[in-house]
Amino acid sequence: MSDFVDVGTDATVRSKTARKYWGRLSSLSRTLLPDSLPGRFFMFMLLLVFASQLVISTVWNFQSWATQEKALENVVSNMAVRVLSTIEYFDSLPERYRHIILDQLRDMGGTRYFVTLNRDFIEIDELPGTRSQDIVINGFKDTLGAFKANGTFSNRDISIAFSAPETLRVFNNNTYLMDLTESWGQHTLIVEPLSLPVLVIQVPVSDNEWLYLATLMPDSGIMSSSLPMDLQVIYLFGLTVLLMFGSWMIYVLTQPVEQLSRAAENFGRSFEPVYLPEEGAREFKTTASAFNRMQRNIQHFLNDRKQLFSGISHDLKTPLTRLRLRAEMLDDDDERQGFVEDIEHLDMMVRSALQMVRDTDIHENPESVDLEQMLENIARAGRSVGQKISVKCHEHEVVTGKPLALRRCLENLIDNAVVYGGSAGISLSVEEGYNRIVIRDQGPGLPEGMEEEVFQPYRRFEHGEACNPGGNGLGLITARHLVGTHGGQLSLRNHPQGGLEVTLTIPCDI
Repeated sequence: MSDFVDVGTDATVRSKTARKYWGRLSSLSRTLLPDSLPGRFFMFMLLLVFASQLVISTVWNFQSWATQEKALENVVSNMAVRVLSTIEYFDSLPERYRHIILDQLRDMGGTRYFVTLNRDFIEIDELPGTRSQDIVINGFKDTLGAFKANGTFSNRDISIAFSAPETLRVFNNNTYLMDLTESWGQHTLIVEPLSLPVLVIQVPVSDNEWLYLATLMPDSGIMSSSLPMDLQVIYLFGLTVLLMFGSWMIYVLTQPVEQLSRAAENFGRSFEPVYLPEEGAREFKTTASAFNRMQRNIQHFLNDRKQLFSGISHDLKTPLTRLRLRAEMLDDDDERQGFVEDIEHLDMMVRSALQMVRDTDIHENPESVDLEQMLENIARAGRSVGQKISVKCHEHEVVTGKPLALRRCLENLIDNAVVYGGSAGISLSVEEGYNRIVIRDQGPGLPEGMEEEVFQPYRRFEHGEACNPGGNGLGLITARHLVGTHGGQLSLRNHPQGGLEVTLTIPCDI
């Protein structure tokens, strides 16, 4: 049983660790990704381009290296045959003619050979092995093996190695190639400013003589897989043009989405329809058509609502007046008073509902609003009639909105704080691109878990009814709707040190 628990616990720990790492990876990806849709498309296009170039470059290099290795093997094979044939011919000469042949080889122009007869074996500071050098050495060894199979060099140990020109010794182990004058063949093995490796072959031709042959092998261009400079310039120019064209296409393709976003934002603030052109790709035409249809339906709904409440207001005036007159004719004072109070309550509810419709349907032209100045004006007016209102403004930004609607919203919330909490402490600041307005009172706050229920129409609590018997329970609904039309949010919470805290967040870029 204990083993089962250990395994389960270990699995739980691994699961939590995996979720933690996935969470960090998701957070990192969200941080690295651009916020805009064109930016994400452009990044995706760059990743595709670089991924395709990586695949193409890998295939190109692999194929190029395979082709170049084959070409190098052929060059090495032919060169090895010529070099070993020359050594075989030199070995067959009488000793008195060998120096004559060496002088002739040294005086030949346009060659990359340096040949001497040395009395000692020259120690070579070998270069670190590379793929191309291994191909050259193995090619010479294979050709040498073929010569030995025919009886040539069968009893000789031939040395083959690569050396740098700077450390290459000639004649003996104390003389360096760099110390010689050009007339002694330095020009044959040094290609400035390059430092090409030198292939050195040493063959014993007698008991105390070694034939020393050095040559540049192979040509550095054989193993080059890079594109020529002119082709690289053309390639980079074409890639730049392709990226510019792709960026333009991304901009064109995402413009309808940006138009849709702006139209939705404007319609959400003012309920003024902004109809989109139903053109372009099939998906966008379908989306634009659905969006335009939604705007028309909502506009019809709002118009119908206005007409409905206007009709209700008109139709209720006459029966309420008749009921009030009939109540006044009752003989029983207590009964008459009860009827009158019920009628007045009914009249108040109707007028409150109509007032809420009017307050949340304010037709104004958006303009710049200084929230600090608006809050100071509201506080000054409240203090003039004895209300306890304090305002503390930190960093803030001017917003574009409907001044009358914003003022009604703030006045409503501040009045609530004064009426139900005795005072209103207001602070204004900017957090993460939002103007944040916090209104705190010193009242008892809300019952636990009622932060959302208080937004229900006509929902009131005992403390509110005691402080303001004439209230109707529609003020918070109106305030939330007015904030929502400006792209903001309204939330309530009981402050840990007492009182109710109302928080409004209004975007700085609305």
